Amino acid sequence: MVTLKDIAKHADVSVCTVSRYLNYDIVVKKETEERIQKAIKELGYVPNVVAKALKRNATSNVAVILPKINNLYYSEMTSGISEVLGQHHYNLFIYEVDNLHLSEEQIMQLMRENMVAGVIFIGLSYDMSFKQSLHSLLEWNIPVVYMNRYISYEGYPLIYPDLRKASMLAARHLVEQGYQRLALIHRHLPEDLLNLYVESFCEVIADKSEPLVLEIEAGEESIENCVLHLREARIDGVFVLNELNAVRLTKALIKQGVRVPDDMAVLSFGNSLMSITSTPELTCIDLQDRALGVKSAEVILNQIQKKEVNAITLLEPQLVQREST
Repeated sequence: MVTLKDIAKHADVSVCTVSRYLNYDIVVKKETEERIQKAIKELGYVPNVVAKALKRNATSNVAVILPKINNLYYSEMTSGISEVLGQHHYNLFIYEVDNLHLSEEQIMQLMRENMVAGVIFIGLSYDMSFKQSLHSLLEWNIPVVYMNRYISYEGYPLIYPDLRKASMLAARHLVEQGYQRLALIHRHLPEDLLNLYVESFCEVIADKSEPLVLEIEAGEESIENCVLHLREARIDGVFVLNELNAVRLTKALIKQGVRVPDDMAVLSFGNSLMSITSTPELTCIDLQDRALGVKSAEVILNQIQKKEVNAITLLEPQLVQREST
C-alpha cells in the first residue's frame, strides 16, 4: 500500500507537506503541487477516506435533506450548494425524505452514523417538518442550517427570502402598473404565513380596497371556480403565491376569454422555466433560490470551521417583469 512517505520521497518534499496539501491545510507552489500530483498518479495512491474520517470524527460530506429532488426550486438551491461545497473540496450527499421511508428520528440517526460534517435542510416555506428533530444534531455537535423556511429562531442558523418585502414588492408593482382591484391566491398556507403576506401586501395598498384572498385546491375545477370569483369581483390584478398555480390560472383566464394583462394582470413567486415558457410569460418575484443555496453552503462551512455565523440571514427578493403585467 502506497503511503504518504512514499509520495513525499517520490516528489522530493516532506511528509508533512504532502499531508497538509492533501488535507487542504496549505497552499503550495505550483511546481510543488505538480510534483505531488505526479507522484500520486505514478504510485497509484488512494487516500483512506474511512481512516481519515475516524481520526477527525467527521467526514468531508455535507448532507442535504429535502422532500424530493425533482422540483425546480430544490434543484436550483441544491445546485448553489453543490457549487460552493465543490470549491472547498466537500462532498454533497442528498437525502430525499419521500424516498427514504424513514422517520425523522431515523434520518437524524443516519446523519450521525455517517459522520456527516454538517446538514442543510431545505424545503417549502410552509412545510414545518424536521423543525424539532434537528435539535438532535445540535446535541451531537453536528452543524445545521435550516433554509427556505420562515420560522422563529431555534438555535441553528436560518436562511430564507424576505417574504414581507416580497409581498410588498408584488403589491407595489401592481399598483404602479395601474391595477386597482387586487387579489391574492394561495394554496394550503399556514395562517401565520398567509397573514404575513396579506398584511405586508395591504401596507402598500392602504388607500385602496382590501385585496380578495382566495384559496385554491388541486384540479381544474378549483382553478375554474377561482376564475369565476375573480371575474365576479372585477379583479384586475392577481398575486399568486405559487408559480405553478399562476401558470394554471393564466391558462384558465385566457381559455375563458380574459386577456392577460389587458383585462387582468398576473404575477407570482418563482422565476423558473415555468414562468418563461408560460403564455404570456409571467412576471415574477424572484426569491433567489440559487443564492439561498450558495449562502447556506457558506454558512455550513463557516460552522464546520468554527467561525461565527448570523442567526438569521434574509435574502432580498427581486422583481422580474415580463408580459403578464
